Amino acid sequence: MRKFLWSVLLLAAGCAVAPREEAPPALPPAAPPSTPGEPWTVVGSRLEVRVYRDGTMQKLGHNHVITSDALSGEIRMREPLTASGFELRLPLETLVVDDDAARSAAGAEFAAQVPQKDRDGTRLNMLGERLLDAARHPEMRLAAESLSGEPGAYEARVRVSLAGGEHIVTAPFTVTIEGDRLDARSTFSLTHGDVGLLPFSAALGALKVRDEFEVDLTLEARRGS
Repeated sequence: MRKFLWSVLLLAAGCAVAPREEAPPALPPAAPPSTPGEPWTVVGSRLEVRVYRDGTMQKLGHNHVITSDALSGEIRMREPLTASGFELRLPLETLVVDDDAARSAAGAEFAAQVPQKDRDGTRLNMLGERLLDAARHPEMRLAAESLSGEPGAYEARVRVSLAGGEHIVTAPFTVTIEGDRLDARSTFSLTHGDVGLLPFSAALGALKVRDEFEVDLTLEARRGS
């Protein structure tokens, strides 16, 4: 029984199982922009994903904060800003599960202590073949399909390449440009299905992962390649 519960906890903490066969076909290539755009290079980043336990047996699991500071890539700036584009990459090996500072900042729902063995087990399961399959697909890639809106209310359609699948998600964002520095911020919610994942469920749904999760992403970029 103890071995069964430990296996269930690891699977629940991993958050989802990625179906490999449901990736949509690539969209037709967009018409090339009239100008190549000015390159801005990402020099700093912070990705935070907050996932939540659910079900009547949820006390057997934990809420988790997944973080990384290793997003890199390039932004191609054009006028107007909505004509710009970006391509970003995140090595999945850089993902950290339940960093103490991140949990503390995430609020009361993440106040409970998570033993190190549970963090290690969660990360191993998350990167494994049944989930992100990092051995075969070591990066998450984000590419702009289109940008729209106006200052204070921009929106991006982003192609997310993850675990062998590709999906389009929509995210609001803000941008501040001062001289040669650009700061961008996006805070939004997704469901597992939005990125081709299925929330884990066990014991007839008594122990599961909440379908919706939260994402915070900040970027700092500097003018030039």
